Amino acid sequence: MKKNKDEKIDFVVTYLDGTDPDWLKEKAKYSHESDDLLGNDEARFRNMDNFEYWFRAVERYAPWVNKIHVVTYGHLPSWLNTAHPKLQIVKHTDYMAQNYLPTFNSNALEINMDKIPDLSERFVNFNDDLFLNAPVSPDDFFKQDLPVLQSMATPILPSEAFNVILFNNILALNELPTDKKKLFQLKNYSLRNGLFVVAANLLMVPIFLYMKKFLGYRPDHLAQPFTKKIVRELRELAPQYFEAISESRFRDLDLPNIWFVLDYMRATGQFVPHNSFKFGQLIQMAPKTNYTKLFASRLKILCINDGSSQTLPDFKGEKERLNHALQEKFPQKSEFEK
Repeated sequence: MKKNKDEKIDFVVTYLDGTDPDWLKEKAKYSHESDDLLGNDEARFRNMDNFEYWFRAVERYAPWVNKIHVVTYGHLPSWLNTAHPKLQIVKHTDYMAQNYLPTFNSNALEINMDKIPDLSERFVNFNDDLFLNAPVSPDDFFKQDLPVLQSMATPILPSEAFNVILFNNILALNELPTDKKKLFQLKNYSLRNGLFVVAANLLMVPIFLYMKKFLGYRPDHLAQPFTKKIVRELRELAPQYFEAISESRFRDLDLPNIWFVLDYMRATGQFVPHNSFKFGQLIQMAPKTNYTKLFASRLKILCINDGSSQTLPDFKGEKERLNHALQEKFPQKSEFEK
């Protein structure tokens, strides 16, 4: 039976060739606009040289995907089969307003993804360091036409500078002029979130009763399911934040990011709960990380994060170890490769 348009699910993935001389020249031209060294560390732009394995994983584990939209400045890997019927190449100029370009800010690219031409109503946002690791079904991302998310309330810890973004997401959430937000969502206490999460949410109840404000949600650094309807609903409520993120050419820790939309879904109950602890995991690239063991696990998705230039000084050597494990996991070329 043929699926109607609303039942389709697209994947969106951002691609960057940080060695492209044209891109580097343009980035240098605007580099004076960024004073955020953390959000724009070299690690945000350097190449992992393993994008082909992302496609091999999708072909093996999510053959049901409708389309894959590759968002790019304009460059593409030489091996990519751009004639594949499921592939759509999306340049920044195809969906970003001209006054926002050029942009070197992944947050700006992501917050506007609902504007991508021919994008399905339901879509999943990937980064190129998020690898499917086991078979996934549409129900892993959407149920009852709603995104599937874990909802774990937690105070925002001052443990690292990056968490300022989490604070800004919740600040923006608390400022939203809508009565759709509910501090106490029954879905927060569903065992589908996992027993630990339910216990944590129950412990937060007296704090919510006292503060009468949202304090934070644990972020999932995994693939993110969205509907265009929800993104646009939030844009209408908070146009000033969407505009500020979009016009910032580089990442800015003083602004929210795409997780603002996820927090809005949780706060308004526009999600179906699941236990993301069993679904996927964020892994830091490090000499002690056993990539082969991770790729042999039952986790359905893995985010392999390279941290920063300071935390991973031997990036080249660690990248070789990771890519060797990926080659062992996905040795066969996909149809997305020439």
